[in-house]
Amino acid sequence: MKGENRWLACGVITFGVAVGCAQAHDPAQDQAAIEAALKQWPNEFNAENLAGVCGLFADDVVLVYPDAPERNRDEFCDQMQTLFDDPAKQFSYAAPDISEVLVDGDLATVRLIWTLTVRDTSGKVLETVEENGIDVFRRQADSSWKIHVSHAFTQN
Repeated sequence: MKGENRWLACGVITFGVAVGCAQAHDPAQDQAAIEAALKQWPNEFNAENLAGVCGLFADDVVLVYPDAPERNRDEFCDQMQTLFDDPAKQFSYAAPDISEVLVDGDLATVRLIWTLTVRDTSGKVLETVEENGIDVFRRQADSSWKIHVSHAFTQN
């Protein structure tokens, strides 16, 4: 019995260590993953890849922008599809200017600036908008990072 208890105890300890190690995350790797996702997003947007554009946002995301009601993921994705379908305008985003990424466990906050350019069908620039924002990311069950709260406001 004593030998069996010792092996059982070792098994429990080994399992506990393995679970503990599996849950440990490296903040630098998390920051790099978040930055990579943010830098990929304008590529998805500019290619009008709706799945890729919406994929950065969690299912329960709350998006807050000036002069607009709060939106959920479905409403945001519908808005993106409407932009992509606009025959008179072309919308494009530059790579974000990421000011700061702070990772704390399963949450991260990001301060950044997005630059949106709106062109007509001839390519003439109609408007350039800088959007200053704060995004709160949350680690998902699959360990990916998605935006849980997005708050942006225009600078110009």
